[in-house]
Amino acid sequence: MSDTLALVRRLAAEHGLELVAVTDAEPHGEALDHLVRWCAEGRAAGMGYMSRHPPERADPGTLLAGVASVLSFAVNYHTPAPPFAAEGRYGRVARYAWGVDYHDVLLVRLRSLAGALERTLGGRARAAVDHSPILERAFAARAGLGFFGKNTCLLLPGRGSWYLLGEVLTQARIPAPRPGPAEHCGTCTRCLPACPTGALAEPFVLDARVCISYLTIEHRGPIEAALRPRLGAWVFGCDVCQDVCPFNRHAAPTGWADLRPERGVGPRLDLAAALGLGDEAAFRARFAGTPLLRPRRAGLLRNAAIAARNVGAVGCVPALAAATQDPEGLVRGHALWALAGLAPERAAPLADRARRRDPDPFVRAEAEAVLRGAPA
Repeated sequence: MSDTLALVRRLAAEHGLELVAVTDAEPHGEALDHLVRWCAEGRAAGMGYMSRHPPERADPGTLLAGVASVLSFAVNYHTPAPPFAAEGRYGRVARYAWGVDYHDVLLVRLRSLAGALERTLGGRARAAVDHSPILERAFAARAGLGFFGKNTCLLLPGRGSWYLLGEVLTQARIPAPRPGPAEHCGTCTRCLPACPTGALAEPFVLDARVCISYLTIEHRGPIEAALRPRLGAWVFGCDVCQDVCPFNRHAAPTGWADLRPERGVGPRLDLAAALGLGDEAAFRARFAGTPLLRPRRAGLLRNAAIAARNVGAVGCVPALAAATQDPEGLVRGHALWALAGLAPERAAPLADRARRRDPDPFVRAEAEAVLRGAPA
């Protein structure tokens, strides 16, 4: 290991960043080809930003002119927990979102480290996390930090996939050790049939159009009725393909207190309480500093309504009935659907009124579907 890389690792450790690997800043042609093909096949769903200027995402020079090296960091976010239990009232939250928003926590440390590298190595440095236009998993894999699993997650040998990624781009040229032979999933395909919606139709390819994480976080519109039962209890993200992965069998707990569940919403969300967040101010106050702000209020209440029906949350019936009058059509329509499964006698008159009076075509269509299925 070069003296420069040893210095980088010492500085990184001082910032709580124990896992680091380095690669050159040449554009990643292979990752670019994959991205272009993936977008052309429509698998990016509504993430139009992924298909805008793909070459820029494969070129670190987009973020920092004159960049010479890309440092990739991995931060463990795993917290051991008992198996999820809906208990007829709870929705499930993906593990990375149990604590505070990692973007803020990680970016602060990466920026501080970038400043330290500028002072010690010279040149400019820039920190990035996944909301910057860089194909971070591809560069991390090229650096030897991990390898792509068939579930498209980056797997760290001997550690698993419960890791957040971040980068520091620097104009300093840091000698990059040649990575050893890459590990791989072998013949294991556990993640593919485990996906509740079939989003992993083939190894190494994720179809965001039916991915629970995409649908519950990034997607802004209605969720197709045929997909709703498959979402199960998930209200934010999904961990199924990681839960079944053998590489995660011996995952260690995180050392970052901010990523632990006691700092945020934890693994379960009370569905009635979520549905009762009547306005934007209440929503923001409840989820301030956590990733659950990402789907916005309408998206999260949409998800909570779906989960309520799926887990048989009859205690949510009053909140769902109230939600059929929500200012957001997205909430009203999904609340009608959920209510029809939990209390059809309550849903029928509300659906009849919505069919006749609601200004939103989506809500009227949901109302028609409820009435077609309602008992005479």
